[in-house]
Amino acid sequence: MGYNSFIKNMKKKIHIFEKNLNKSQVHGRNILAKLKRFESLNDKQKEKIINIVLPAYEKWKRINETLKGYTEEIVKKRVQSLNEYKNKIELVEFSAQTKFHSSVIEEFLYYLFKDLINGLNNLSQEKQKIALGGIRAYTNLYFAPENLKSFIKKPYMRINVKDQDFAIYKKIKITADGESKEVNVPVVSIECKTYIDKTMLEGSIATAEKIRNGNPYCLFLVVSEWYDVSYEVDPAYSRIDQIYILRKEKRKTKESNPIDFDVVNDLFNFVKNHLERDWSKIEEKLLKEGKIL
Repeated sequence: MGYNSFIKNMKKKIHIFEKNLNKSQVHGRNILAKLKRFESLNDKQKEKIINIVLPAYEKWKRINETLKGYTEEIVKKRVQSLNEYKNKIELVEFSAQTKFHSSVIEEFLYYLFKDLINGLNNLSQEKQKIALGGIRAYTNLYFAPENLKSFIKKPYMRINVKDQDFAIYKKIKITADGESKEVNVPVVSIECKTYIDKTMLEGSIATAEKIRNGNPYCLFLVVSEWYDVSYEVDPAYSRIDQIYILRKEKRKTKESNPIDFDVVNDLFNFVKNHLERDWSKIEEKLLKEGKIL
């Protein structure tokens, strides 16, 4: 096949690949972005994308779309499939800035929680449903009129947001004196990492503070494969609810542990319990348990 024919065939393959992706399949969209600039990749990257990544991803995607529900057996199959896919793409190298490897975890969380969220939405009669995926999450609002005359006319509402890798959230309209803004308010917010070092942990701690100021009932989690932070650093004082280390390992090695089912299952149940429990029934908690929080 000549080069021009090869490129034409690639463009057709890219079109089909894009057509079969939804917005929550963020790792697939990461691959798509690389395919769209295929000619700028080096020969080794081109070969690995075509011969390793694409067929492995399509198999992983197909398995997760076929699996339905969230029993322990289904979660176990999802974890097994994730490990198989991660093993296939382990030697495919792109810069950390492209989020090639961390986006795998983001898409895995979509598969892990989508049936739970669909079930909860089906129980509600509300038109505006709960959604999941990467968002710009609401943190706070303020007013910024140019002067008193402007302020009398309208409040000049401004919204601060923070990018979040994965969230379970609701889109909400905030209205103040006739001025409206739409915001994404998370009830679960998850930062996804390949590994965490001390600087990354400090960033997550700062983000947790902002996100939970916007919604105190938001569960804030960090999910990473490895945890390369000194054991003397204790994040317990922060507003992070939990840090999940999927491989139960400090640093990546040639013989790294697989992603652990028990860790993933605990993560799933922690989120599920948060979504299904009461968040604010102070009188009931007081009378039944003698506890407020």
